[in-house]
Amino acid sequence: MKLGEIAGKYYLEEKLNCAVSVLMGANEVYGLGLTMKDAKLITGFGGGIGCGNLCGALAGAVSAMGRILLTEDEMYSPALHDACAGFVSAFTEKWGTTLCAPIKEMNVTSPETRCVKTVVETGNLLQEYIDGILRNR
Repeated sequence: MKLGEIAGKYYLEEKLNCAVSVLMGANEVYGLGLTMKDAKLITGFGGGIGCGNLCGALAGAVSAMGRILLTEDEMYSPALHDACAGFVSAFTEKWGTTLCAPIKEMNVTSPETRCVKTVVETGNLLQEYIDGILRNR
């Protein structure tokens, strides 16, 4: 199952926000060992930090990248910063912005599905991006 599909299930079935859904989707795909208690650290990023600012799906994806790409002993890595910057560029190329409000305006078609399209497509973009990095290590 693709990361985006898993994230979409968290979003629609578990009613988790965009940031948590992408992070927990990555958790399943990459075996990160995160718990729902751990995921509470990112929940404030949902809905563009509650005000339509930074997209929560993007925040969840970048949060997952740290756990996926850093070793157990690392807390900083120039390579991680480069990877995050590259992912933000890919995300911006896809959506035209990193801001929640305009992305939401583009993608929300009903109150029931909310931002599921953003969550699913960001999850899939993250998986494609991470898998490319891991293949080249």
